This record gives sequence, C-alpha cells and structure tokens, in this order.
Amino acid sequence: MDRIVMFVDNHSTARNLILAIVSSAIIVTIMGITTQSLVYDIYGDVTMPDTRFVYSYSEILEVFNTLGSEGLGVWLLAHSLDFIFPLTYSFAIAFAISMIAKKLYPERTSFRRLNLIGLLGGVADYIENVLVASQALSYPNLSPQIIQFASIVTTLKWIIIMVGFGIVFALLIALAIGKALNRSSFNS
Repeated sequence: MDRIVMFVDNHSTARNLILAIVSSAIIVTIMGITTQSLVYDIYGDVTMPDTRFVYSYSEILEVFNTLGSEGLGVWLLAHSLDFIFPLTYSFAIAFAISMIAKKLYPERTSFRRLNLIGLLGGVADYIENVLVASQALSYPNLSPQIIQFASIVTTLKWIIIMVGFGIVFALLIALAIGKALNRSSFNS
C-alpha cells in the first residue's frame, strides 16, 4: 500500500495532473459523442448503469431490452474507452490530493495516503465495468445477483469519487486559507 502511495506521490506533478485531466476530458467527450451517435440515436435513448447512482434488475432489463443485443454490442464497442477512463480520472484525483497535501504538510507524508481514495474510485469503476459488460454480453440471460452487486459497486464508486473531489476541494480551501494567513502575518 505504501508503495502505491509513494508512486503516486513521486509522480504528482503539475504536468501529470494536467495530462490526466486532459486525457479524462478527451475520453469522456469521445465516449459521449460515440455513444450518442452510434447507440442512443439509433437504438433508443436510455440511461446506462454506470451513469446512475443506483439501479435495479428491472431497470437494467428495461434498458437492455430497449437497446437489444445489437445495440448492446455497439454500446460495448463505443464504451470500450471506459476501460481507460477510470485510470485517467482516478490518477487525476490522486495526483491532486498528493500535490496539495505536499504543499500543505510537507513533513507529514502519512497524510498523503489520502491519494488512495482517488485510486479506489477507479478500482470500483473497473469492477462495475466488468460486471455491466458481463451482463451486456450475456443478454438476454441476465443475472439479478450480478446486477444487484453491480449496483452496489456503482454506488460505492460514486461515493468514493465524491469523497475524492471533496478532499481535493477541502485541501484547496485549506491551502488558500493558509496562504491568506501567511500573507496577513507577513504584512503585519
């Protein structure tokens, strides 16, 4: 675990953060455009599981029935970049946490373990992607248990991602307050 924390910490540079953010933006844009034009405009406009906070077997069955086997196959192809996307956004969150934590608490390396939260979001996203893809590939023979588990993982993914962004936001506020206090004490 510490090796992962140190790897992220050692690679937490402005360049890597910008690269991760730009890569995430490009990937999500491409996925959105291709999914809309190749899937939803042709097979039916639906809300797929990975964009929801929670879902049920009956909701997924309805979505999959709307798309059908062919639509699901095209969706899997258009959505294949979602096996790269978690890597980019999770490292963006982890890099941001590490960079800000280094500035706020240069002597407290243990505080940088918070960067694992960003990576955990990506891991949850990968698990979700595999579970949803397994059901898309097995359509119409869906497993209520796998869909229920996928929904739990999806909810965890969103919670972890929100916590990660919350930590980045809180650290940025702490950094801004610290800089403001340093300026006011310097001017006194």
